[in-house]
Amino acid sequence: MREIASNTEWKKWGETDPLFGVASWQGKNKNGMCPWTDEEFYKLGESDWKDFRRHWEMYGVNKESCLEIGCGTGRITSQLAIYFNEVHALDVSKHMIEYAKKNIKIPSVSFYVSNGNQIPLDDNSVTSAFSTHVFQHFDSLAVANSYFSEIARVLNPDGSMMIHLPIHRWPTMPKVFKMLYQIRKQVGNVKAHAKRLLTKYGMTKPIMRGLSYPIEFFYQILPKYGFDDIEISTFVTKSNNGPHSFIFAKKAP
Repeated sequence: MREIASNTEWKKWGETDPLFGVASWQGKNKNGMCPWTDEEFYKLGESDWKDFRRHWEMYGVNKESCLEIGCGTGRITSQLAIYFNEVHALDVSKHMIEYAKKNIKIPSVSFYVSNGNQIPLDDNSVTSAFSTHVFQHFDSLAVANSYFSEIARVLNPDGSMMIHLPIHRWPTMPKVFKMLYQIRKQVGNVKAHAKRLLTKYGMTKPIMRGLSYPIEFFYQILPKYGFDDIEISTFVTKSNNGPHSFIFAKKAP
């Protein structure tokens, strides 16, 4: 199975600067003015999870077990391990996983190095699914589509998911804006391909692609996989006063 292109830079961030790869705040890279310390980094996860948890609880969440897609170095995983009885944390970067394991020694957490195409869990095996700052870096909606299909497979009936990703809706002339967006995205694809080649040969640092999701995408795709009660929530996190958009949905009984 062909590897997802965006896995390339994520693996590279895991090798070169894993904390900054997860939380890319200005000056917090390892050679920056004030690089992340482990204590500061995991405190950020604690703060953000308080904001995330509050909204998930308002929507409805089962605390029995949780799948985390793109756990990185465990910024949020450490909090999920406290909240849920059982956590399955996935990432495509073995270096990220190794860093997380070093700092999160909780028996209820299982870590997996994923290929980005399949979730290595059984059907109907978890009650909840979570991801933050991951889906925004995919190359295309097709990659997200594949992930939503896999989430639906492993999620229990009545289980819920909370997935962070950027969302847009064109206010006027949607066909025109969609065409312009597609042109811009194709240019971005060419640039990304070139930069990935340069990264491969050590000539530049890894890229961070940005993907925004049209709001209608969720209402077209998710019901096909058995999701209902689809809701979108945008709220500000206290850590950086920045707005975050999440999609919530439940797997139908």
